Amino acid sequence: MEFLHDSLITLFFELSPFMRHIFILLLAFGEGLPVIGSFLPGGTIAILIGSLSEENFINPWTAVHLIAFGSVVGDLIGFFFGRKMLHIKWVHNLVYHEKNIKKWDLFDRHAALVIILGKILPVVRSTPSLFAGARKMNPFRYTVYVIIGSYVWAMAGIFGGKYLQQLLGDATILIIIGVLIITGVIALVSFKKNKKG
Repeated sequence: MEFLHDSLITLFFELSPFMRHIFILLLAFGEGLPVIGSFLPGGTIAILIGSLSEENFINPWTAVHLIAFGSVVGDLIGFFFGRKMLHIKWVHNLVYHEKNIKKWDLFDRHAALVIILGKILPVVRSTPSLFAGARKMNPFRYTVYVIIGSYVWAMAGIFGGKYLQQLLGDATILIIIGVLIITGVIALVSFKKNKKG
């Protein structure tokens, strides 16, 4: 087990500091994108980076800023994409049809909670951006909410990963990578099953 841990650490540390930043930024950006972000295990990746920061892979606060920035950019793309999707008939009907008005009014009233706390929830985290855009939410207000949510998510992941590394030691990285693999397999099987059905 120690050999596997050391091999993984070596693999991560082969990246130059600049490439580590790019790697983290791209993962967070992908997590912020609508639909794509629903399948990426972004929270687990943030925990992995947090546990690696305990091994001096990256400064944890630098990782928090990179993850938050990448996530915000991905979410803003989703927000403006949601605004452009309103000309599609089924999207317009979904968002503005009479039978859905009560649900969307609830979304509008609790948009801050949905956007900020939604970042922490797997699968849900990247979809509010599309709906906020389609509902023509104020862009400044949306940006403030998504910045807060992205920082909450990034800090929870990074410092949670650091704590797990301190608690579990060398087994942490193996456990996290195992969770990433299992999550990826489950998502792939689920996607193929839904595609057939």
